[in-house]
Amino acid sequence: MDGLYQIIDIYRNYLVLLGLILLSVFLLQSNENPQLTYIRQRVIFIAALLSNHTGDLSAAIESARDRNLLRQENIELAKRNIVLEDAYLENVKLRQMLKFSARFPLQTIPAQIIFKSPNPKFSTLTLNKGSRDGVRKRQSVITDKGLVGLIVAVSEDYSECQILLDQTFRAAAKIQRTRLNGIVFWQGQPNEVGFYGVLKNLDVRVGDVILTSDYSEFFLPNFCIGVVSGINNEIAGIFKDIRVQTAVDFNRLEEVFIVTDTSKTASSRSGFENVFLGEQ
Repeated sequence: MDGLYQIIDIYRNYLVLLGLILLSVFLLQSNENPQLTYIRQRVIFIAALLSNHTGDLSAAIESARDRNLLRQENIELAKRNIVLEDAYLENVKLRQMLKFSARFPLQTIPAQIIFKSPNPKFSTLTLNKGSRDGVRKRQSVITDKGLVGLIVAVSEDYSECQILLDQTFRAAAKIQRTRLNGIVFWQGQPNEVGFYGVLKNLDVRVGDVILTSDYSEFFLPNFCIGVVSGINNEIAGIFKDIRVQTAVDFNRLEEVFIVTDTSKTASSRSGFENVFLGEQ
């Protein structure tokens, strides 16, 4: 009994408030006074209005929660799609590399580019293969499209390739159709080199394929360099101004082959030109 009194004493104020509320409700319900009736109607109207808006608010909160959930699911699906797309493209590249290796008549080492020099005048690529893999200085670097450059520095695990688009790069080259010889060098434009040394009265056409020459000191003959994209005979001097679009897109370059077979025997070069040009 004492416990009951203690509870009543503790919650005395709340019990009094509850009693007053119940009494007020009873009086409102039982009293037919027009003023009280009007108040009761307004209270019921406001209560209904609040109830409707509360429902709308709950629905809005639930809808926002659903949208956030869908957004998260879309993000996860997009991530998975990116991973799958990347895996597919990587598989395509590997298939191309394997196909190229199978039909390539020289010994090569596949390598990945791990760094591209930001210096626009001295363009080099750092490759993930070095001397322990058989890489040596002055070995050619190619792709299935054509010539990339030349190995100029080697450590145990890495090597550095000077590419065509370097201001100090030079390569002896020839026109496939006419066998005219010249020198390839970079003129400062992306994916474009110059071909110098052809007299103005000699036959050169847009679309002619440019290959490495038999007289090259560093490269085996018949690596594809690119295609003639422009010819200018109006410049001063006795030579044509010939522009060549490179066979390799250096902006998209990720994997290369390092040619380890540097022999220049006729047997090693047999049919090599067709590797680059037979499917064009």
